[in-house]
Amino acid sequence: MKLIALSLGCVALALVAVACTQTAAPTTSTAPVGTAAPSKPMDELAAARVTYQANCESCHGPTGDGGPVQVDGKEIKVPSLKSERIAKRTDERITKVINEGDGPMPPFESKIKPDEIAALVRFVRKEFHGK
Repeated sequence: MKLIALSLGCVALALVAVACTQTAAPTTSTAPVGTAAPSKPMDELAAARVTYQANCESCHGPTGDGGPVQVDGKEIKVPSLKSERIAKRTDERITKVINEGDGPMPPFESKIKPDEIAALVRFVRKEFHGK
């Protein structure tokens, strides 16, 4: 019995010794020296999504469907951003409406920077028009 235990102990010790002497294969990186490898691609419209949530979602809704909304004690009918009428508008026209307002929609020119409005237009095109 002692011989079997001694043999198993020797085998275990030999396996540990072999495992500890092996080295891992070196990894290669395609990133230039001094730069980090790129991580998961960032959603290019993530900031525009936040801008939409903060400025547009309360009226147009999380899915852009619009509908009746109470604003300052008045009910207004907010258009769907998915509608064909909105989808047919040029980017310039959508930008103008965001900047200057339209009917009951207030202007956002003083609240949202021009580059954020441009990103917001791209967000509306992608999320609600599939473009």
